[in-house]
Amino acid sequence: MTPSRLINLRRGFLLALLLVLYLVLWQGPDTFIGRTLFVVHLGLFMLWQPFVHAQQRLSVTSLLALAGVVAVAGAFLTGWMIALWIMMLAGIVGGKVLLFSARSPRVFYLLALAFLIVALLLMAAPLAVPLAKPPEPVRWLGYAGLPLLLLVMALLPQGQEPDSSREVVDFIYSLFVFLLLAVLMLGTLATMLLLGSGYIEALLQAMLLIGVVLLLLGLAWNPHSGFSGIGGLFSRYVLSIGLPVELWLQVLSDLALREEDPQVFLELAFAEIGQRLPWVRGAEWTAGNSRGCFGTTSGCRWESRQRGMVVVLYTRLALSPAMTWHCNLLAQLLAQFYADKQRARDLKQSSYMQAVHETGARLTHDMKNLLQSLNALCSAGIDPGAESSREYQSLLRRQLPAITERLAETLARLSAPQNLSPARLVDAEEWWRDFAQRMAPLSWVTFKAHASLAGEVPAEVFSGVADNLIRNAAEKRLSEPGLLLQLELMGNDAGFELSAVDNGSAIDEATASSLFVGPVPSESGFGIGLYQAARYAQATGYRLELAENRAGRVCFRLAPGS
Repeated sequence: MTPSRLINLRRGFLLALLLVLYLVLWQGPDTFIGRTLFVVHLGLFMLWQPFVHAQQRLSVTSLLALAGVVAVAGAFLTGWMIALWIMMLAGIVGGKVLLFSARSPRVFYLLALAFLIVALLLMAAPLAVPLAKPPEPVRWLGYAGLPLLLLVMALLPQGQEPDSSREVVDFIYSLFVFLLLAVLMLGTLATMLLLGSGYIEALLQAMLLIGVVLLLLGLAWNPHSGFSGIGGLFSRYVLSIGLPVELWLQVLSDLALREEDPQVFLELAFAEIGQRLPWVRGAEWTAGNSRGCFGTTSGCRWESRQRGMVVVLYTRLALSPAMTWHCNLLAQLLAQFYADKQRARDLKQSSYMQAVHETGARLTHDMKNLLQSLNALCSAGIDPGAESSREYQSLLRRQLPAITERLAETLARLSAPQNLSPARLVDAEEWWRDFAQRMAPLSWVTFKAHASLAGEVPAEVFSGVADNLIRNAAEKRLSEPGLLLQLELMGNDAGFELSAVDNGSAIDEATASSLFVGPVPSESGFGIGLYQAARYAQATGYRLELAENRAGRVCFRLAPGS
């Protein structure tokens, strides 16, 4: 049987070991059948036990030690051994009950705890101490009621347990349940000897006394009268809250090594919080432009601010000082890992930009040759004796010098990428007319402008953004032949605004979130055109943004920065 199969049969193993324990108590520890069944019971417990991973292989020494314990238990089994074992088993089950949030698993383990308590008091106690013998009707009520309790447990729905890979047992709760049962049993025997009461009367008197003591301890632990009580003093020294936090820290370190994207890292880390920390009902977080949540926003609210990150946890109960300390530690670790991921991403983008600029420097020689050819073409166009029409000559006189100047500026930026030259301002109406004439052969591109375009625009910024948007639309048109693009220029009190709207499909969310932030994957180039255009626009006081992104209307807007 595979380890995963064993994990899925936890409840079945628990039911089976309880049933075999019932048969051991029925037969008695002094019979051969009872001792044999107890060995079977120990085998079922080893399969169910929550302390060792199902995937872990035991060493030969461990197997020999287990075989020795089973042999001793089978050969020298007594009533006291069974009673002590039931108390230990009840402590283990009781240490798991409060870690379940779903109703079905919690009810299942509560019924298992009730089964063990009834079996201890009505069946195991008379075997350990013949004096502690309940009346025959009460004893037979326990013998008949325990199988019905197992039947109810078997009929409960499966539910969802919080940790499917490893069980968790709270040591403090387990120790408390074990000691409580030990005190109850010993107190019952002491009451019988001192007061001469019957077993049932002594049991009720011991339960009443223990209840009063627990009530007084509860009032002293949290008195609600202006001071913290024993609970506050105890929490100052107890700074460990158990295995779930250790598991989450291990998962967090694994995520930090495996996941590079800061946003995805945060989402996975908070998802693990919901799975690993049973007392957390929900959470919200804000880190820069990143936001997220999971679970419910009801219960006790706890908030922490670390390195620009805001973490809000919603817990079932108010956090104790120890819990608060641990939650602060969790928030600090999350913020630190998130900041490291952001720095790593920025460093990666810087390395990418450096590689692109070094590649551009290698293209400088080719661009010089192109610039020389364009200068010759401008000279030929200006020559009055050129064999061309007057309109063509007029177009060459306007366009070719501007193209030459743009190429020279691009060459300067490639040679010194860190130095952005000041933007050259030109008349808006003149720039718009020249740009529309240059793009006139593209029949699928239309141009729209307000009647009055009084003012100046940074020519390199607007030309660079418009060229990039038209080129991207042309690449998009290869897969969407019916695509149309409209460029619109409008002016207002703050300056001029350029928008480009196409009727194609929407940009996928992953690409849209990376636009203008860093280079995006591209099959036709570096995927860096819009990123560079946005940086240059920002340096001159403008902002390039994706204003709309839906099927049939994808709009980019270049507007004065806020």
